[in-house]
Amino acid sequence: MKPKYILSFLLFVFSVLLLLSFIFPKEGIKITDSFTIQFPTIDELLNIEETEVVDISEIIKKNQVPENNTKSNLKSVKLSDSSTVFYENKELVNPNQVSRKLEFPSNNKLVLNRFFTELHNLRSNGKLIRILHYGDSQIEADRMTSYIRYKLQGQFGGSGPGLVPAVQPFNYQSPVNIELSETWQRFPGFGRRDTTVKHNRYGALISYSRFSPIIKIKDDSLDINNDRRINETTDYSAWLKINHSKHSFSNVKKYNKCRIFYGYNSKPVDLNIYAGENLLSENVLSPADYLQVKGWQFNATPAYLKMEFTGKDSPEIYALALDGNRGVAVDNIPLRGSSGTVFSNNDTKLLGAIYRNLNVKLVILQFGGNITPFIKEDYKWYENSFYRQLAKIKRLIPGVSIIVIGPADMSKKEKDQYVSYPNIGMIRDALKKATFKADCAFWDMYEAMGGNNSMPSWVFSEPPLAEKDFTHFTVKGSRIIAQMFYKALMLEYGKFNNKKSKTSKKKR
Repeated sequence: MKPKYILSFLLFVFSVLLLLSFIFPKEGIKITDSFTIQFPTIDELLNIEETEVVDISEIIKKNQVPENNTKSNLKSVKLSDSSTVFYENKELVNPNQVSRKLEFPSNNKLVLNRFFTELHNLRSNGKLIRILHYGDSQIEADRMTSYIRYKLQGQFGGSGPGLVPAVQPFNYQSPVNIELSETWQRFPGFGRRDTTVKHNRYGALISYSRFSPIIKIKDDSLDINNDRRINETTDYSAWLKINHSKHSFSNVKKYNKCRIFYGYNSKPVDLNIYAGENLLSENVLSPADYLQVKGWQFNATPAYLKMEFTGKDSPEIYALALDGNRGVAVDNIPLRGSSGTVFSNNDTKLLGAIYRNLNVKLVILQFGGNITPFIKEDYKWYENSFYRQLAKIKRLIPGVSIIVIGPADMSKKEKDQYVSYPNIGMIRDALKKATFKADCAFWDMYEAMGGNNSMPSWVFSEPPLAEKDFTHFTVKGSRIIAQMFYKALMLEYGKFNNKKSKTSKKKR
């Protein structure tokens, strides 16, 4: 082809593109809710503006987590009751090393005092207290929770993974691995719920599991506690095996007791427990229309635990608890897709009974990310709904302390750049207002990681600290975020301890 024809063709193409830049809508042409065709305007072609890159180097420098942190600084000591606890030298947190501090309603730091008092007294009273860490997919597979648990158990004693479901969703491999027979089913109390479930008893994990089927019945006169027809001639068998996870910290792989939280089976169920290859206990789970708890103690942590069930009707199994006998238990409870507004629809009687049995002293709620893609002009509705959740938790657990962790930065692609969703700040503010209204503490993860347009800096870090979905942290990134939160928590605990020491000296 002759050069003049090539030049003519290029000029024609350029003219068409130039024309399109003038007439194409600036906001693009929306095809679907998630797909919009866009074309650069003439101003954008002539004046290319790049999104400002957020420098997170100082944040990362302050909060590095050593690779060998799973074993370093940990010592163990045998107590008189043969349980194992972990501890390390008391950590002093330099306020200058805290990237983002906790925030309090009207600067009232007393909202965490009851929890701090429980922490302070653990060494002398030998109790086991519990922290529930609820969150969306940002904490799946024990991300964030694992490091918070590791640090708290190292500082105040405790061991074990805490609460785990009988059926782990999405094939999690941490904090434990669970193998199952094929008959098990999991019923979540959020998202798309199973229509065969005619009640709202989902327990502390907002889900329960069973191994025999639920049979839909049409008799409306039957009580909801017995919403299934039992085949008297059929025995159902199932097993589950709890193994240590290679992905978990060393303190998680040691526990001294196991408890099972269950109820609402209409027929007795035989349960055999094996600690490794040895039969530990033969049990019968009696029929009941209320919560029941069974527990077992170990002299040494077994290589694995195996449970074998046989019966005509499965109980609803709400959770298994693998803990030390004292110290701090920290539970990872991820609710993928949830906005955190699930507690008000959960059976109050059952949920309260489980919480009381667990001796819960702190609840961490980490939500907001699943609201972000749905952009609205106002989030007052979310503020009101989230406040109702906080109010219910406080009614169910009198004296509990609550910390709300706001959403992380999230990016969407606009043309050739990744930018923050424009509503993250509004969602964060809605959560903060609800938190302060309920007299709880708040930690701003969005600002902690760098604020607006900070997520790309985490994604393109070397090594990557966030995934290519520009939403979730990598394992390394989640530990850095957890380190930031832990430092903020321990800074306030240190201030509490200082005041307590000064008060004690004055009384002498």
